[in-house]
Amino acid sequence: MRIGFSMKLAFVIGGIFLLLGNGFILYKNYNTEWRYYQKKYLAMAIEMTEEPQMKNVLMNRSPRIEQLVVTGFGKERVDRCVTCHTGIDDERLVNAPQPFRTHPKIYGNHPYRTFGCTTCHAGNGRGLSVEDAHGKGKYWNEPLLVGDYIEIGCAKCHSNPYLPETPYLRKGAELFHAKACYGCHKIEGVSDGKLGTDLTKVGAKWPIEYLHESIVDPKANNFESLMPKMELTDDEVKALVIYLKSLTSENLMVGPVTQYQNLKQWKEKKPVEVPITLESGKKVFEDRACNACHTINGVGGKIGPDLSVYGLQRTKEWMIQHHINPRSLVAGSIMPDFKYSQSELEALALYLSSLKKLTVDNAVVHKFGKEK
Repeated sequence: MRIGFSMKLAFVIGGIFLLLGNGFILYKNYNTEWRYYQKKYLAMAIEMTEEPQMKNVLMNRSPRIEQLVVTGFGKERVDRCVTCHTGIDDERLVNAPQPFRTHPKIYGNHPYRTFGCTTCHAGNGRGLSVEDAHGKGKYWNEPLLVGDYIEIGCAKCHSNPYLPETPYLRKGAELFHAKACYGCHKIEGVSDGKLGTDLTKVGAKWPIEYLHESIVDPKANNFESLMPKMELTDDEVKALVIYLKSLTSENLMVGPVTQYQNLKQWKEKKPVEVPITLESGKKVFEDRACNACHTINGVGGKIGPDLSVYGLQRTKEWMIQHHINPRSLVAGSIMPDFKYSQSELEALALYLSSLKKLTVDNAVVHKFGKEK
């Protein structure tokens, strides 16, 4: 069988394209970001090294993929971060630019060869390009944590009460209660709200940008959301985002049996009994962060009704039933149904019944309240 000229030409062209394709693949595989960074680090290290034997070792070393397999903290992690961050423990590079800079000293003893990198910093430990390793892919939910957001990683081991070195985590947890978020949202071991989304594992489900957007504008991602817009500063939003992103129900320092026992104890905990006095009722009001939604004499939130003259508008019996089940008396109410002991209910009703001081401002509130 004779092969014609056209067929020969096709074979030749196909062979050329095959060679070019293989050559391009070899070029891309050799000309990678991690090789560039390792070569640059080796050049810096050789220049800084004076001991002849060590200098000779460095000069004969070729770039290679470095990795750690971390098995002692939750799920097994493969971290190749040190492939680019080669100078992570080279104290001579404390002022060098990234990715060559020495890792700063942090609270406690956290050797990276034991903890790995992604345990604290998140990101994609198997990635070998900057984009992949930093978790910037569209479908990667654990992007690299930088700046103040590194506190999210600290919470994996150092959960509430948070360390003094994690101010945003502490502030976010405090705001979650101060703004009465716990009344609507459930976090196992923290709160048992039923009106809003369960936030027990919200940090593992949504990225930072989604959480930020949902706090600033609750209807941005759910147009049916009952959550009101909160009056928060940028710093408070940031603290809440860091706190919520840390919620994954994972604790690398506490075993599942201990976690189960702690959760069981929390669920069995009953509301405390208090003296039925005005002072106790006011403390219940403050402890439940009612002022996050309600105003009294010009102080407090604007989400719920003004309570300045509440004692002139409702009976104690109505107040008690309303606190047990708000929607049983006010259809569509977004007020959370907190857990109270009987004495807390009575003390709170006693305090609210004492709010009867009419002023020029709250007289209008009283008038419209009487008409309802």
